[in-house]
Amino acid sequence: MSKIMIIGAGAGGTSLLLILHEYKGVDVTGIVDICDDAPGLKLAREMGIPAGNDYQKLMEQIDINIIINASGNDLISRDLDGLKANKELEIIEGHSAKILFKLVDERRKSEEKVKHRLKEHEALYKIGIMLTSSESEDELLHTILECATELTHTPAGSIALYDETDGSMEVMSFYGFSDGYTSKLNWTIRQGGLTEYILNRDEPVVIENIDTFDGADGSSIQVEGIKSLIAMPLVVERKTIGIIYVDDFVPRCFSEENKSILTLLATQAAIAIEKMQLFERVKKLAVTDGLTGLFNHRHFVSSLRVERQRAARYGHSLSVLMIDVDHFKNYNDANGHLRGNEALKGVTCAMRGVTRSMDVLARYGGEEFAVILAEANKKMARQTAERICRTVASRSIYGEEQQPLKKLTVSVGVATFPDDATTGSVLVGMADRALYEAKQQGRNRVVSYSKDLE
Repeated sequence: MSKIMIIGAGAGGTSLLLILHEYKGVDVTGIVDICDDAPGLKLAREMGIPAGNDYQKLMEQIDINIIINASGNDLISRDLDGLKANKELEIIEGHSAKILFKLVDERRKSEEKVKHRLKEHEALYKIGIMLTSSESEDELLHTILECATELTHTPAGSIALYDETDGSMEVMSFYGFSDGYTSKLNWTIRQGGLTEYILNRDEPVVIENIDTFDGADGSSIQVEGIKSLIAMPLVVERKTIGIIYVDDFVPRCFSEENKSILTLLATQAAIAIEKMQLFERVKKLAVTDGLTGLFNHRHFVSSLRVERQRAARYGHSLSVLMIDVDHFKNYNDANGHLRGNEALKGVTCAMRGVTRSMDVLARYGGEEFAVILAEANKKMARQTAERICRTVASRSIYGEEQQPLKKLTVSVGVATFPDDATTGSVLVGMADRALYEAKQQGRNRVVSYSKDLE
């Protein structure tokens, strides 16, 4: 066991104390300095290590076999010369002490780097588990951003996803910004701007002071007060997914460790985001109609069951519209199926334009559509149905002049829970009965279900 006394408790001696104290096989048994307020003396006492001002007196009280002279004091060096004859005592001073300090310090830094790497990989492993357990894109992005800001010790950050259809960016998750930041979530990539600058690189972009970066003029992050950032493109097999940003509100020199961990995290994040987006697309395809983009029949049925239960629980009304395109077979025969598909898309567009975001629009089958109007009584439902009728009839659709009514039109049947039925299937049947009556009355009209129709 090496038992060491350090002479000199200034900056150098204090560093040696900290470094050597961590090593097994080394025991710092004492430290001295002529100055009572030397930082190393206070630290040694806190660590339970004997400390004083007189090295000769301390040597009598402790067991040592090595003296490291970090004082830089020539008088002490001359005094120590008298001890060099003692073969059981080794004295390290001058250049030897400096070299020892550098060697020990480099080893300490190397060990710290290894520990940091292990900590990074442990964190990334945990992140990988968290990412695979995320159940939605929102949850996934929040997890990624939370990990990124924590690992880089930054107070703010965001994730923007790239839309390749129009070349725009949209911030989907952010942390540490003002509530007003939500009004600046979309932007088009500007030539020569910060976003283009980041996307054109395959490594982290570090801006230590954004005020000196020309491409950031007028950007939303400047408005938020961001002064420094690291941005890393999210890329999977050369496909751009988006950008992850970690930000600070003061100019800052980011460490290599900051850049390294963000690079590793971005690789994992990009793969996880792409998988989640693929999953969301597949999930959407399972419930949507491929031609119109509306929900399909199966989703309509399951949604109606849920909405009916909710309406019954809270005592709300619930209405269903059954919609059929008038004389659609005639239109298809005259104009072809491709034109017929375009006509159905036109009807879809008209319906979307006059319904609420909370309403469930579905293609029920063929040229028939269905709409669930939550919290809508019969009067409200009829008003919506009439708007659909008017809007469809007002659209200009290719070949409509050959239709019996000289326009492409729809007929609509309306039924309301609990007035007309207490179950979803019966409610649809009542709306369908009203739709049949609308067609019998001449089409291009709305009929609400009543017992008189039976």
